[in-house]
Amino acid sequence: MAIKCPSCGGKMVFNVPTQALKCGYCDRDMQIADYDLSNTAEVNKDSYTVTVYTCPNCGAELSAPDDQTVAYCSYCGGESNLMMKQEESIRPAQIIPFKISKEKAVKTYEEALSKSIYVPKELKEGKHLDSFRGIYIPYLSYEVDLPDNAFKLKGTKNYTSGKWDYHEEYEIDAEIGGTIKGLSFDASSSFDDSIAREISPFDITEAEDFREAYIAGFYSDKLTTPPETYGEIVEEIAIENVYRGIGQRSGGVEVIAPKEYSEKKTQTRVDGYRHRVDLFPVWFLTWKNKGRVAYSVMNGQTGKLSMDIPVDKKAFFKVSGILTAVLFLILSLIPMFILPKTISWLSAVFLMISSSVFSGEISKIYYKENHIFDIGNVSVKKRKQKKKKTKFPKWIIGIFRTLLGLVIFAIGAFLVLMVIYDSSRKMTNLVVYAITLLIQIILFIKTTARAANIEKKTAFIPMLIGIIVLVIGLLIGIKNPVYDYWYYGMAILCMLGMLANMISMINYLNYLTTRPVPDFFRREGADHGK
Repeated sequence: MAIKCPSCGGKMVFNVPTQALKCGYCDRDMQIADYDLSNTAEVNKDSYTVTVYTCPNCGAELSAPDDQTVAYCSYCGGESNLMMKQEESIRPAQIIPFKISKEKAVKTYEEALSKSIYVPKELKEGKHLDSFRGIYIPYLSYEVDLPDNAFKLKGTKNYTSGKWDYHEEYEIDAEIGGTIKGLSFDASSSFDDSIAREISPFDITEAEDFREAYIAGFYSDKLTTPPETYGEIVEEIAIENVYRGIGQRSGGVEVIAPKEYSEKKTQTRVDGYRHRVDLFPVWFLTWKNKGRVAYSVMNGQTGKLSMDIPVDKKAFFKVSGILTAVLFLILSLIPMFILPKTISWLSAVFLMISSSVFSGEISKIYYKENHIFDIGNVSVKKRKQKKKKTKFPKWIIGIFRTLLGLVIFAIGAFLVLMVIYDSSRKMTNLVVYAITLLIQIILFIKTTARAANIEKKTAFIPMLIGIIVLVIGLLIGIKNPVYDYWYYGMAILCMLGMLANMISMINYLNYLTTRPVPDFFRREGADHGK
């Protein structure tokens, strides 16, 4: 349903700066409240008509309130003609109109981008910046009723005044009742929960009753997440808000609430929730490269920005080479002497550290690709877990952890003393290489297991190189040769291992900041008001 200008019949779109409709031909402005639908009966319906575009390549769908020009699929990047049809969509209850204009979104993005050093030049080009697209994301907004209830609770308060620390205990009598509002979660399975958290919150107090005129010139996503997905979380948040609110109204007291969730629910009498569908504004900017996309997402109400910025490897190694040359020149001017053996085992330690950092990056990719923390993704199902009693009491486990910490500290202290008193001893190299090799093997096993569950599975290669290098170092430590070139050669091998980790980290960092094209939005052709 296109919104026609009453003066010239041209298409009108929602203009962000004026918060009104604007004609693209005669520049006439019209307030949303002054616009009347041709069929007033549509306002009271539970659905409204949208144009749905379906990609023949990947089956992706996007919707608009009228016929937009769509050059290619926003999900897979395919340039096939998209199939178009009219469809009834659930009418949202409320909508937060865009408050951030496209010009302001671009300016904020450029300012944030200027703080990044190794940014691909394509991300700074004007053509790319013009690709910001406004999308309305469906959100499920919940309300939880609190029956009138009287509470008898205990609380504590700790604070410092002057030279004294105070601990106070309270008896709290409270009466509460009412409704907890403003609990909203994104309801699009394609919109990752982690992104939603980064650009949150939205101020629901600025929401308006939904009218089609607000989305004129923009796209909107479909509601794909069932309301029960967040039901349990909503109740938990409501219950915690009850105890937190009582504590705040009691003068900043920390309320002692029951430990078991079932007891909290019984005490607060929270049981069930209501929900509605709202639309929240989001600006999207997508960059496609080698079959994947990177994205920058902005809260269209507050301007809060979430960015994925890949690294330009050429720029990185160029700057790193210059810094290395400068550092080498500075160190060459400083009189110092380090034994070759010390250089070799220090290199082994740094190799192990770089492997640990690389393993951490692989874990992040594993969590992201498998939607471990993405509750709203429909492919993730929560499994019931049963608590198992530990075989040992907690105090025994605590003692074990303490002893383990002391052993690790003792080993570290031993190594430090060996370095201080005699770095040339054979034992130092053996212990260092044995420990670093053991940790490297553990990291290899962990990283290989993670990589088996992600699309890019080459993470084991630099980890395996690290194991080979450290095995060589251990053999050198056992042989304990007298010639220095063995230790210098070992240091060079460790440096090459760190270089392999560094290159892999950059490749995986670029991989982490992107995702497969069909899993993300790339929307083009909407006629956004500026």
